[in-house]
Amino acid sequence: MFRTAAFGAVFALALAASPDQNGRVSLEAADCSRINMMFGDAAVGRSVQHGTVPVSAGTLEVRPDSNGGVRIERGSGSAYEITACIGAGGRSQAEAQAAADAMRLEINGNRVRVRGAGDSASSVRNWSVQLIVLAPDGASIDAETTNGPIGVAGVSGTFALRASNGPISLADVDGDVKARASNGPISVEGSRGRFDVETSNGPIGVRLSGVRWDGTLTARAANGPLSVSLPPDFQSGVEISSSYQSPWSCHAAACRGGNRDWDERSRSLRLGPDPVVVRLSTIHGPVTVNER
Repeated sequence: MFRTAAFGAVFALALAASPDQNGRVSLEAADCSRINMMFGDAAVGRSVQHGTVPVSAGTLEVRPDSNGGVRIERGSGSAYEITACIGAGGRSQAEAQAAADAMRLEINGNRVRVRGAGDSASSVRNWSVQLIVLAPDGASIDAETTNGPIGVAGVSGTFALRASNGPISLADVDGDVKARASNGPISVEGSRGRFDVETSNGPIGVRLSGVRWDGTLTARAANGPLSVSLPPDFQSGVEISSSYQSPWSCHAAACRGGNRDWDERSRSLRLGPDPVVVRLSTIHGPVTVNER
């Protein structure tokens, strides 16, 4: 129980765990010094550790354990560069620092973990970690978090992402993306990629840029709101649908010329003159459409 509560305090200034009015999730830049770590009134110890994994090792598997987040940004070369930003709490500064120093960034082949000295990370009660991964173009990464965020920005490749009780943010990502969130929001911003995005008990926010989506984007929310923002001259076909009882608010100019299909089971709106490549839906959640 304490570890979950500590996580919320640790990353209170490092990320916005809920989307803003446009549905975006904002994650802090990949810099350990900018992550504010606090554990109530406890003293805080910090540790920063680094490692590399060659791209040739295969799909990078990232698991920061409970109370951990993952941030993926664009790197270069032929290896993944990994930084572990570790924080731990204690009754004194010496105790807190000893706890932080006991944690270890553990890399075994293509697997990335954080462990305690000689034991699992759970042996340290008050701790948290954010793993920052610099990934070269063409990356292949499988990341999973519990009670922590996943953020991917400015990279291309293949990504399998799962977050439980935490947000997922995708900004200017290209490639194949499969993202699943449970009890957390997902935000997507960009103009390209092949995306399959789904969340349960959380909102989805989509911000389309440019005039077309290059690829395909499918996003589904169950028991959560859906918000969409698109430019007034967006050409790609966009299909937005919901269950019948979902309230709608459509403020974009394209809404006036869109094709609506309302019946006693569902509601849908078709925007854009080109073939549909963006499909967005919600079950039991409100829909908001705005113009960028």
